[in-house]
Amino acid sequence: MTSPRVLLTGFEPFSGRRDNVSESVAREIDAFGIEGVEISTIILSVDEDGSRKCSELLRSGHHFDAIVHLGLSEDREKISLESLAKNNLRMSKPDNSGRIVANSKIVRDAPDFIRTTASKHIMDEEFEHDCRVSWSEDAGGFVCNETFFRTLEAIGEEGTPVIFVHLPVPENIAISEQTEIVSRIISRLAIKPHYRVVGALLTDSEGRMLACRRPEGDAWAGWWEFPGGKIEENESQELALIREIDEELGIMVRPISRVAEISHDYGDRDVDLFIWKCEPVDPASIQLSEHDKAVWIGQEGLIELKWLPADLPLIEEWSTSGIP
Repeated sequence: MTSPRVLLTGFEPFSGRRDNVSESVAREIDAFGIEGVEISTIILSVDEDGSRKCSELLRSGHHFDAIVHLGLSEDREKISLESLAKNNLRMSKPDNSGRIVANSKIVRDAPDFIRTTASKHIMDEEFEHDCRVSWSEDAGGFVCNETFFRTLEAIGEEGTPVIFVHLPVPENIAISEQTEIVSRIISRLAIKPHYRVVGALLTDSEGRMLACRRPEGDAWAGWWEFPGGKIEENESQELALIREIDEELGIMVRPISRVAEISHDYGDRDVDLFIWKCEPVDPASIQLSEHDKAVWIGQEGLIELKWLPADLPLIEEWSTSGIP
């Protein structure tokens, strides 16, 4: 079986700096590799030629299963996952060729911005509890953003995951830590993850079931689901359920029995979902921390909500047969 091929780029030093953390991290990963992934590494020049390098490779027929661009952001304290590239150059300083552009389109007749093709859900799952990583909607107006935009514009409708990652100076996060985080990003984009997830069937004294809605900013914002989450390594389903419900709803539950097991392919990930019925809970004790709304519904109201695809077949079944 052929390993997925990933293009990893960093930049040479610029603006008088002696080094560039993006080059250091890219070279570390190139030297030690990532299990199950074939890495092709390029250190880009900090000028227009460098910004065009990857898009030209794509247009000439080269194929990659994922593309990860790395760049330095001197004023950031965290590692930034860039969610979009803007079709605009607004350079406050010259690049390494001496070019300085105040306000100009990068590609004529192209959109004002293009969003990353990397799965936001996968990144959110991977870095949910990592305070060193955050999303950004401003990739700047320098060669980093220019490179990101040209690559996304060349990808077009192909759908290859492409992301730009801005790295802080090593004084804020050590190069070894940044290398580990970028390696995780590459693995998650190149190798389709398989998650084991547990969900809680919570009922009140009237037999109504709790449904929770994903909030704005989430990859599935507005969709309804069972409360719960990913089972960690070496964690039982019951303990994962207790932990997740405590984190999401602020209550301790007692699992009684597993009532359903569902497998679903979301395209960017495979999910095995285990639904556990718990002892009835007091609705007044619920405190939402990860959802923007929760409702208690009976059998007749189940099908009226927009459920996540993995949950929907079970909901359709229960709308006919009743809530267990």
